[in-house]
Amino acid sequence: MSALPAPVPFWEKKGSPNHDAHRLLLVSYHFPPDITIGARRWEKLAHAVTERGWGLDVLTCEPSSPLGTALESLPAGVRVFGVSDPVLTTERVEHVVWRAYRTIIPNRRLAGATGAKSTGSHGGIRERPESIDRAQIRSSMRTPRELLRTYWAWLEFTHGQRWAHRAAALAKRIFVRGVHEAVITSAPPHMSHEAGRLVSVETGLPFVMDMRDPWSLQPWLRESVASPLWYRHAERFERRCIEQASIVVANTEPARVALVQLHPDARAKIMTVMNGSDDDPLPRHRDDGRFAIRYAGTIYLDRDPLLLFRAAAQVIRSERLTPDQFRIDILGRFAEKEHIPMLAIAAQEGLADFVSVEPPRPHQAALEFLAGASMLVIFPGSNTLAIPAKVFEYIRFDSWLLAIAEPDSGITQLLSGSSADVVPPQLNAVVGAITARYKDYKAGVRPTRVARDGRFSRAAQARLLLDAIAKLVRRPRAPTT
Repeated sequence: MSALPAPVPFWEKKGSPNHDAHRLLLVSYHFPPDITIGARRWEKLAHAVTERGWGLDVLTCEPSSPLGTALESLPAGVRVFGVSDPVLTTERVEHVVWRAYRTIIPNRRLAGATGAKSTGSHGGIRERPESIDRAQIRSSMRTPRELLRTYWAWLEFTHGQRWAHRAAALAKRIFVRGVHEAVITSAPPHMSHEAGRLVSVETGLPFVMDMRDPWSLQPWLRESVASPLWYRHAERFERRCIEQASIVVANTEPARVALVQLHPDARAKIMTVMNGSDDDPLPRHRDDGRFAIRYAGTIYLDRDPLLLFRAAAQVIRSERLTPDQFRIDILGRFAEKEHIPMLAIAAQEGLADFVSVEPPRPHQAALEFLAGASMLVIFPGSNTLAIPAKVFEYIRFDSWLLAIAEPDSGITQLLSGSSADVVPPQLNAVVGAITARYKDYKAGVRPTRVARDGRFSRAAQARLLLDAIAKLVRRPRAPTT
């Protein structure tokens, strides 16, 4: 029986002989050329890895479009391999059945959305929530919708498990004993961790489990998969991955504490490594004479701009402001247009002339947009264990930062003692923060960035992780020149 040919990367930048002799394996479903925010963590950490003298072999979802220049910023010593993720047969059957069903029974909800008057809490038609809190998910199925959620939760895990097995099989073909020194996984999607576990079991490589977001501790789920089955699968796979891992990485301190409470036997191997901020050049700050509050990113599920809008309306009334003096500009994706009609919310709060909403722009254009802000805002979310990656981007701009967050959240802990305005999700607190900064602005004061020292830097966080890996593989590494 002939041996399989050696895997060929779809992208490679040759490194030094040292990079070839000492390598790390990374399994991350999201990685360039993918432009989602989940790809950015290891895109940046790749530089720190190669500076330590390691080469990096990345297994990621096979790209479906031309590569372009998205990978050119990666350092020498990196190879990127694609793992295909085709649709499951079950999914194909489901799609055929669904199309046939909708041909017979059209979606009345969508059909009526254009002509019917608003019935939702924000002026839009909203028959189902975007997400369901964990405490609200019933332990037994009582409705057809709950049956569907259970099926979709099963499908999500089945799909993820299939990709994990494909990734693990490819990693084992890439693996060279004596060259590869550890296998690392970065997730979500969380089943990427299962790929790392399988590789570790079969090769003996130390397993580093990088949890960008909570898994079994997720406080809410998308409505479509909000089922006890999802949590049962999460708990089972998380437990066995953590048991196999040599290092478990949480990306906030509250997440680390929660993991230790859930897995006390793993306390010694659970550490915190945050995302951190970069030092890439930013567009120059622009001030057009208006106090501009800006946000760029996704508003979905548990992030709601209503509190900001209501606070802004109070400030506008109390200070007697006009659109030439005060603006709220929002740029990005929204969960579903019919669910979150942003301009309709603004109009209901009396802000129709004060708010602009625009679709996503390329990253550089989004940075230009943010550079025009007097104040950047972080909306509250229900996941207090997480710190949105955009926080580390926002703190680099010469703008005031308004972070609306619970007192025990990762965001509050991160920004404590900084110049950021960190306030609880209460109307009076948000009004007070905006009013104070507007009065500063009116008096001629201009903001400076929150990240004025190294406490927030990605480089410092990378050192923590790579020092731990170097100790794990008993191969102290010094930066190469």
